[in-house]
Parts: sequence; structure tokens; C-alpha cells
Amino acid sequence: MVSLPTMRSDYFSHTVTLLIEHNREGAFGLVINKPLDTDLAELLGHQITQCPPNITVLESGPVEQDRLFFLHTTETMIESSIGIANNLALTTSLDILDTISAQKGPNNIIAGLGYAGWSDGQLEKEIQADVWLVIPYMCDIVFNVPFDERPEAAANSIGIDLNLISPTPGHG
Repeated sequence: MVSLPTMRSDYFSHTVTLLIEHNREGAFGLVINKPLDTDLAELLGHQITQCPPNITVLESGPVEQDRLFFLHTTETMIESSIGIANNLALTTSLDILDTISAQKGPNNIIAGLGYAGWSDGQLEKEIQADVWLVIPYMCDIVFNVPFDERPEAAANSIGIDLNLISPTPGHG
């Protein structure tokens, strides 16, 4: 999902959120375009002896920002990995770092602190209020598009130019 220009001065302004789960109880997602000024080795410090270098850490949501999530491609899955889309998995266990350190890890991985959560019906109301543009998942946007270009790239994937959308909501 891409936040629309109607969302100004908000945590989610100019973000792309990968929706992981959506059911009757609510929704759960991870913001995939807010990199932090640190990598995972710096963040974990001496907690993990063999933390692989250069794993990008994102601020992946405003809820529980001390919780770590890993999004990665599925050529390597560990016991706690959950497949969430075509060639995409979510892992919350630090065991994945051992796999990466042994050169057996996934080709693509990013770490995120926190998550985005919505209560029952909340996300649907936000979509109706022109807050979110719902787009299909694309692996390339999650792992390869530069972070600052992700909102535009995601919107462009369905033929929408965010620059042409009014920041004032309205349904005429």
C-alpha cells in the first residue's frame, strides 16, 4: 500500500507499507521505505557475535519499535520463516543471522524495527477515505528500488502518478 498525498504530517506520510496479514481482527504490515541511519551489526552490537554486515534496518512501523522483523526472499527458509507472498518470507528469529553468516542465507534480506497495525475495519475506512492506494506486491520494490523512490515506483506499477493526486480528499 502506498500512502496518498491526502496523508500529510502523519507517521505514514510518503510511505509504502507491505501488508502482511489482513483478517476480521485487523491488519498487520511493515513500512518498507524508511531506512534508519544504522545497519543491523551496529544496532545489535555485541549481542550477536557473527552479525552479517550491511543488512539495512528500516523503521518498519510505529508499534513495538523494539521488535525486529526480517523480510527476505525464500530460497532460504529457517524453521520460524513464514511465506507471505511469491518469493517473500517473514522471519522474527535471530537464527536467520547464523544462516547468513554461514553463507547459506537468502539472497535478499532487510530488517525492520516495529510494525504497522490496524484494528478491525480501521484499514478499510482509511482506504475509503483516500488515505491508501492498494497495489499488488512486487519483490523488486521490496528489495531493489531505492527507498526514496519506492512510493512513486509502487504507484507507477499500476499506472498512477502520485504527483497528479490532489492532497485534498474528495469524492465529488
